[in-house]
Amino acid sequence: MNINQRLSPPFTNQVAMKKSYNHFTFLFLILLLVSCLNSSKESIRQRAERISLSEMQSVTEFLGHDLLEGRAPGTRGGDMAEIYTKSLFKYMDMDPGINNSYLQPFIMKGFSNKGVSLMANGVELEYIEDVVGSFTVEKENIDFAADAVFVGFGVKTDIWNWDDYKDVDVENKIVITRVNDPGINNPDIFEGKTLTYFGRWTYHIEEAARRGAKGILLIHTDETAGYDWNVVKNSWTGEELFIESDLKNNLQFRGWIKENSFEKLLKSKNQSLEDLYKHTNSPNFQPIDLAFKIQVAGQNTVRDVLNNNVLAHIQGKSDERIVLSAHLDHLGKDDTKEGDNIYNGAIDNGTAVAAMMLVAKILKEHQDDLHYSVTILACNAEESGLLGSKYYAQNTDKSNIIANINFESTPVWAKSKSIMGIGARFSELEEIIKQIAQRDQLEYSSFSLSNQGLFYRSDQYSFARYGVPAVWISAGEDEITGERNYTEFWSKDYHTVKDEYNPDWELEGMRQTILYALLLIEEINLKKSRLKWKSNLPFPMEK
Repeated sequence: MNINQRLSPPFTNQVAMKKSYNHFTFLFLILLLVSCLNSSKESIRQRAERISLSEMQSVTEFLGHDLLEGRAPGTRGGDMAEIYTKSLFKYMDMDPGINNSYLQPFIMKGFSNKGVSLMANGVELEYIEDVVGSFTVEKENIDFAADAVFVGFGVKTDIWNWDDYKDVDVENKIVITRVNDPGINNPDIFEGKTLTYFGRWTYHIEEAARRGAKGILLIHTDETAGYDWNVVKNSWTGEELFIESDLKNNLQFRGWIKENSFEKLLKSKNQSLEDLYKHTNSPNFQPIDLAFKIQVAGQNTVRDVLNNNVLAHIQGKSDERIVLSAHLDHLGKDDTKEGDNIYNGAIDNGTAVAAMMLVAKILKEHQDDLHYSVTILACNAEESGLLGSKYYAQNTDKSNIIANINFESTPVWAKSKSIMGIGARFSELEEIIKQIAQRDQLEYSSFSLSNQGLFYRSDQYSFARYGVPAVWISAGEDEITGERNYTEFWSKDYHTVKDEYNPDWELEGMRQTILYALLLIEEINLKKSRLKWKSNLPFPMEK
């Protein structure tokens, strides 16, 4: 007889119940322990909220230091920025981002002129005071004359059924075009005062090149360009850089001319600027032969500039990926300028690189939670026309990119009442950011400088133009203190030597930008589906 047969049934049941109870208790304790471990794991929000001031300062302070001499591509300072970024990726234990390397090399042509002279009808224009520009042909001495043709806004697009060129042949001529697009003077066409892709100076040059023009002059006013002549002068009097794909055309000269200087040329032929502009807001505009030639001359030096995009990778559960981006470069230094001649670019774009790095660092800490993989792209030559991000977009598999989140000139002052998503309105990204902001009782704001076409002026556009939903994310302009330091930065310090690191910055705007970029990535990971574009996009998609 076994022991169970000798024991009474009630006692047997008690033993069984005790065993069951002990088993239940053991399972409960395990679950409680797991629950405690999970609850003790820091959330992404908690991690972002405890980012130290030193963490936010460090990258910006280094990139904005005088020793880097403005981080122009192909310079010692630019090379130092690349090495520093690569080292940071390695320090954070991130995988190489492209072909088992942290570096994506690409060669650019660097053109530097030793002065440009323009003359028409006996009127000589003074370099820098009247006109700036660069040669885009590999010759030491350049001297040519070509017929001048005014092409209005120089826009051709099926999106708005608009063609300023009509069938006029401008091959081997110099086209003169207004900057911006026709919507600047008419709220009912294009996007009104919100500058579109077709109003950007880069587009005007691309269109003139497609048509075989020999040169182009962009007519500058503060209103139509969105910035004053000093910004043009600072950006266009140093070395101009081009990737190979941008040089396969007939253009030999591209430049800017002040509106009143252009008016001087017209008066020499008894022509009126007002008459010239009269029909430019109409789709019936016809190009106007100005009946004079412009002679362009100058000396030119050319060099090959080798630089790198710097990339890292964080593997998620899926090989589909989100690309974070921020540009490393700035304007370098001006040896002809007395006193402070270094364009440090502490905000543009040191703060943005710092924000991107901290987002990447926190994502690495939460790698096990990531559905999508993450590519971190510190791109180069943005100031020369988004060249680094354009090169990357042209040479990567875009089919597995879910979204691009770009960081640009991240604000460094007090916390904001709102979050901005520049370019989010073109895709489902806007609804996601709005929902995140609403949960935290923040506003979703638009950039007051939308008339300057900023979406098309930073690296997110290199992805959008190739079909990747993209956004430049930032804390808003409306600080809780009532000040608008960010707005003032763009009107006073942008692209000047005053854009320098300040240890007294609060950096709460940077913290906000980091937090909401992380929350956006969390939401995209939860969504686990392709983001959709909205209809009627105001820019063309390229293959």
